[in-house]
Amino acid sequence: MNHSILTTRITAQTLVPLRTRARQVGELFGLDQMQRTRFVTALSEIARNAVQYAGEGLVTFILDAGDDDASPQRLIGCVSDRGPGIDDLDGVMKGRLNAQLQVPLGIVGSRRLVDSLEFASPPGGGTVVTLAIALSRGAPRLAAPDVGALVDQLARRKPQSPLEELEQQNREMLEALQELRSKQLELKLADQRKNQFLATLAHELRNPLGTLHMTIEIMRRHEHMPPAQLVERREVMARQVQQLSRLVDDLMDVSRISLGKVALQRQFADVNDLAREALEMTQAAIQAKRHAVSFQPAPQALMVDVDVARMKQVLGNLIHNAARYTTAGGSIGVSVRREDAYAIVDVADNGMGISPQEISNVFGLFVQGNSGDGQPAGLGVGLTLVQRLVEAHGGHVRAASAGVGQGSRFTVSLPLHRVTPDSRPAP
Repeated sequence: MNHSILTTRITAQTLVPLRTRARQVGELFGLDQMQRTRFVTALSEIARNAVQYAGEGLVTFILDAGDDDASPQRLIGCVSDRGPGIDDLDGVMKGRLNAQLQVPLGIVGSRRLVDSLEFASPPGGGTVVTLAIALSRGAPRLAAPDVGALVDQLARRKPQSPLEELEQQNREMLEALQELRSKQLELKLADQRKNQFLATLAHELRNPLGTLHMTIEIMRRHEHMPPAQLVERREVMARQVQQLSRLVDDLMDVSRISLGKVALQRQFADVNDLAREALEMTQAAIQAKRHAVSFQPAPQALMVDVDVARMKQVLGNLIHNAARYTTAGGSIGVSVRREDAYAIVDVADNGMGISPQEISNVFGLFVQGNSGDGQPAGLGVGLTLVQRLVEAHGGHVRAASAGVGQGSRFTVSLPLHRVTPDSRPAP
């Protein structure tokens, strides 16, 4: 459903006030700072184009509230004029030279700034340009009374002076540049992590493949190997194949979860049992480094609706990480408790800890720690899997550490299922 917000006439004298009004509309109706900058810039450029070729025009602001709660809300700006129209619209949108041998960068650039931009040429002549940008998913749903109240607020807003508008434009430009620098740094770091990941992946693949190659070569040279040695060689090969399969499974899991292609096989389970079984799954890694482990279950059953295999994978990854990043002879604690409507699992260790600079990105894809021997540990996908699987179950996970050398604590929160005596699954 569309709700009309405001219609205003545009001329050469009102282009600057239009920017102010568009910014106010964006602010009142839920666009964030960067969205407002994009919307205002695109709308003012289309309006400038209308004034240049038609002398004047109209701008109408509309809220598209969507057909239902699942539909995105959109802020729409509609610019109409009675000018000569655009002869070669397809060429304009593709950036071809116009009759003045100029590239129409304004229209092309405006299209890139918003979520959609459409042109129409009414039978009576002129041009209608409709551009739209979606409100964030977290924005409140706006009904007709809400829109009316916001329109009243808009009417009470004072226009900015040209000097104030210039100051605002400069501020937006600086903020946009800062945002670009931040994105550039993020891309640079992501590229570095990707390169590190590829190097680690090559290393992780080379080791089992090298062992397999060597074992096959030994078996080829010793065709009449004693049965006991043959069994031993086969076990070596089986372990290496299992390691390769685990690597491939982790990579496939990340890909499937990123694409939303993981189907959760949900069933009711007690979080105490999930944590206990995850500890059993990771005993080899714990015993290999002689860690002391404590387990504190909740005093009562905490039932959750989860994919049991996936949730054991989540907890197993966290416990395995604790074993990996704690020096030999360390301590690992796993505890289960209830907090309001959530079941909480804490996995804590007294290991290497996490620096304040790394803690905010610890769940990032390809982010790798160091196991203490100077070599990267793992592919940097385990914690990404943990976070995405927990969130797919409607829960959340967080990491905490007092700093390097101070140990770490990972906390998984899962929504409790209200289980009645009749609905409790049989043991």
